Amino acid sequence: MDFQPDAGLDAFRAEVRAFLRDNLPRELAGKPVGSVRSMRPDLMRWQQILHRQGWGAPYWAKKDGGTGWSVLQRLVFDEECVAAGAPTQDGFAHKLLGPVLNAFASEEQKAAHVPHILSGERLWCQGFSEPGSGSDLASLRTRAEREGDFYVVNGQKIWTSYAHESDWIFLLVRTDAEVKKQAGISFLLVDMKTPGITVRPIRSIDDCHHLNETFFDNVRVPVANRIGAEGDGWTITKFLLNNEHASAAELPLLRRYLMQLRQLAAIQRVGREPLIARPEFALRLARMEAEVSAIAMMVKRVAALEQDHSPAAHALGSMLKVRGTELQQRISSLMVEALGDYGAVAYPEPHHACEGEPMPFQETGRGIANEMFFRRASTIYGGTSEVQRGIIAKMLFQL
Repeated sequence: MDFQPDAGLDAFRAEVRAFLRDNLPRELAGKPVGSVRSMRPDLMRWQQILHRQGWGAPYWAKKDGGTGWSVLQRLVFDEECVAAGAPTQDGFAHKLLGPVLNAFASEEQKAAHVPHILSGERLWCQGFSEPGSGSDLASLRTRAEREGDFYVVNGQKIWTSYAHESDWIFLLVRTDAEVKKQAGISFLLVDMKTPGITVRPIRSIDDCHHLNETFFDNVRVPVANRIGAEGDGWTITKFLLNNEHASAAELPLLRRYLMQLRQLAAIQRVGREPLIARPEFALRLARMEAEVSAIAMMVKRVAALEQDHSPAAHALGSMLKVRGTELQQRISSLMVEALGDYGAVAYPEPHHACEGEPMPFQETGRGIANEMFFRRASTIYGGTSEVQRGIIAKMLFQL
């Protein structure tokens, strides 16, 4: 691929930076982001600002109401938003459900949901994983039995991120238990206010509440809320999970970690000198910077393959997922080490200042321990490293 500077991409980056400088409210910039997305009020306000600019759906084609940006432009947009400290968008709606609606939904279904996604009025969560059905998603047991114009849904989902803050859920259910397990799955959209839905919080290892158990007890869902035909759920799910390979490594996050680590190392002192002046630490930092640079080059390669609709993007995206998430874990662990004695402190709520004796670098260090704990899950969510390695091996075997 061609790694020469792209003048058009540089101009686009300048446009995004100017927009962020002029439109990102000061009170929203730099606020801590939840483990997956920003807090609901911040996210909704930022979505409204983007929508007014015509940037409400940066990952969608223009014909679907999106910006029509290239894969590389979307990566630039994400990088600049992270660098500016902007709130997130609702990734479940924009990166997962949105492409499914655009590809499989009826015009009536699009009219019912797309405007609310673009305006930020309706937030979504994902109902896929179940107890005992994580990596083997096709073994799910939540069932939906048809009664006239409704499905009656019974079962349980787990690790449902932000179910307690979401308005709707996109849900995989078993509508036929007599056929091959992949063939008996359907894809439903469900209003979280429907009677029979119970959300129970799970406090995760980072001591935050973003995960939940979600229970369905005789929940009546209109058949009109099914996307695609009955039994098409597995096909739709594969489409959903195969989107955005170039973003699998979360490159903007890795770059933010490096910046934060450098800031910490410049403030933290070992004897009379800053930590960053210690050769052993500087060497570890340099190695991680080199790894992030290598991932950045691979992201560009995968983006180019996605642009050309090459099937190789799938395997390389899996490689990015493995290397990127493992690096997230190592850098976040090194940040805790850089905190020195303060690294042993567990901060109970990263959205608030620490109580008790203030740290000498409280703002820079806030939430690092929580972030390190959360990143233990990076190699599990979004497809475990074991599953990703299986995809890579299968692709190499085919070559």
